[in-house]
Amino acid sequence: MNVLILSATASAINYQKALAGRRDLRLFFADASRYAGGLYGAGVTPLLLPRARSLDRYQEALDAAIKRHGIDLLIPTSDHDMEGVMELQRRGWTPPVSMFRPDYDIYRTLTHKALLMQALAEKGFETPRVYSRPDEVEFPAVVKPCREGGSKGVWIVHDRAELHDRLNQVRHSFKGDVVLQQYIPGDTGSIYVALLLFGQDGKLYGEAASHSHLTFMTWGGGGNAGAVVEEPELLDQAKRIIAALGGWRGPVNLEFKRHEQNRRFYLLEVNCRLNGYSYVYTMNGMNFPAAVVDLLQKQRTEFLRLRPDEPRRNFVVGFRECPVEDWCDDAA
Repeated sequence: MNVLILSATASAINYQKALAGRRDLRLFFADASRYAGGLYGAGVTPLLLPRARSLDRYQEALDAAIKRHGIDLLIPTSDHDMEGVMELQRRGWTPPVSMFRPDYDIYRTLTHKALLMQALAEKGFETPRVYSRPDEVEFPAVVKPCREGGSKGVWIVHDRAELHDRLNQVRHSFKGDVVLQQYIPGDTGSIYVALLLFGQDGKLYGEAASHSHLTFMTWGGGGNAGAVVEEPELLDQAKRIIAALGGWRGPVNLEFKRHEQNRRFYLLEVNCRLNGYSYVYTMNGMNFPAAVVDLLQKQRTEFLRLRPDEPRRNFVVGFRECPVEDWCDDAA
């Protein structure tokens, strides 16, 4: 079984680690950057592809790689690759592979930070307030692009002058909409992630929660240390959110911030993939990458959830270099 993993950064590396030793699988990792860490993993055939937002070139290179390497399963693991695959499917792309095919309109709502909050507020969920105009903003507030990930372009602003400067900076640096949003108080340790896995049939096949003890930003953002946690209230909230918006197909992670005063969880964003440090679930007996492969290959898998009797293992993100001797360059 030949598996093409799109992107070769954090989430993809977790696939490589979680599927290591599977003799029935041959892993191909594709990225637009030859410096992406996952391209150098053991047991990986590396490929270079154009950026996903160069849609025509991206499709042409994907079609060539799928044909050349006999790809059976296609799994996007980054926000940009997920966007590229969804846009291609919307315009009729039907490659001869097994992959998740979620609803396009649901995807666009989940991944647009302003539309997401608006849709949930209309359905009665408590969400951070979205300001429609700069003169409505109450400080501190958050300025961020609506369709970027990895904390790119996110600013906490404290007065009108700072709001004006950061708003102009984000609009200049990023394409698309910008959202002005209520700031939810809480520092390092306030970020929680709910990971859900749905099959092609829309049924839930796995759920897990994690807590970021240390994040790249003092107020949150990407986690670089944390642990799995038992948070049934968080998982219930995540499942109700996805159901209210129409359901999903494949993995999806919802990032929440716990308010430091009222202790309630507030949704910050949704990423339609495994989260960056999802290998922590494999470390704790929940192999989501293997379940993704099972669902694509067999349309079934064992339900994944945290087992109370399992010993707990936490994580700290590490970085290292590893040279590659043999390069497969499909972009040439």
